[in-house]
Amino acid sequence: MSQQDHLQRFIFEKAPIRGEFIHLRESFQEIIGQHDYSEPARRLLGEALCVAGLLSASIKFNGRLTVQFRGKGKLKFLLAQCDNQFHIRGLVKSEGELSYEDLMESFNEGVLMIMLDSGPHKKRYQGIVAWRGNSLVESVEGYFRESEQLATRIWLAVDEANAVGFLLQALPTSETAEAGIEEEITQTHWARITAETAQLQNEKLLHSGYEALLISLYPHDEIRVFHSVPVMFKCTCSRRRGEDAIYLLGREEVDDELKGKNSIVVTCDFCNKQYVFDRIDIAKLFADRDHPPTDNHLH
Repeated sequence: MSQQDHLQRFIFEKAPIRGEFIHLRESFQEIIGQHDYSEPARRLLGEALCVAGLLSASIKFNGRLTVQFRGKGKLKFLLAQCDNQFHIRGLVKSEGELSYEDLMESFNEGVLMIMLDSGPHKKRYQGIVAWRGNSLVESVEGYFRESEQLATRIWLAVDEANAVGFLLQALPTSETAEAGIEEEITQTHWARITAETAQLQNEKLLHSGYEALLISLYPHDEIRVFHSVPVMFKCTCSRRRGEDAIYLLGREEVDDELKGKNSIVVTCDFCNKQYVFDRIDIAKLFADRDHPPTDNHLH
């Protein structure tokens, strides 16, 4: 896979601040190629994918992070996921021809959440993200500032081919008697480094590698760069989850759907893969199961 799809972590050696850089190209193209998205929808989805990738970099267990919005307005649904192996996928659903500004306004009519799923049958963390500044970036930054007490800044840029993100986050201070002094030092470094990063323009973010960005933004800082990790599109759909989707409809509704048909086709929204279930498959499905699936994530 192209090295353009990767996530890069780094830390400032003499400042309690960490950072991440994510560049999506092949995976972004594969995801937006599944549907006939408008340019504003592609931009929004690219931004959400970068946010999910950047935030998932701190996952230390087998799990996945989801940025999800369910709306009552013209923007109906947005989902971007990244797991601890940096497999990403995403989807956006909206009504009518919407500008990017229309999409941002639609966030006022629904619920934006960040969810952390550590696996089947385990407790899932869910945090509601208050919509701020008519911006996905400002809303996520505010969430970390108020809910996690972590100063966080994010820069995003999306064009026809690429989706790129850059994150800075202050490291938490230690719980010692000097914690107040540490916090003051952190704030001093944070103010300087974020001011330097504020000069970052979309064009530079999109077309500069992380090495060039770090050198140009922080020429006087000593920065430790970790090994980059590849990022790729991967869907988690399966025939089993297609069966779950049919079972959750209930036998009566499934029988109605089968009238005049010999099979039901379940199509994955994320990758467009189709799973075909004929009458024998469906009869066996309902005969073999005596309780609904415990995992309601159908994809």
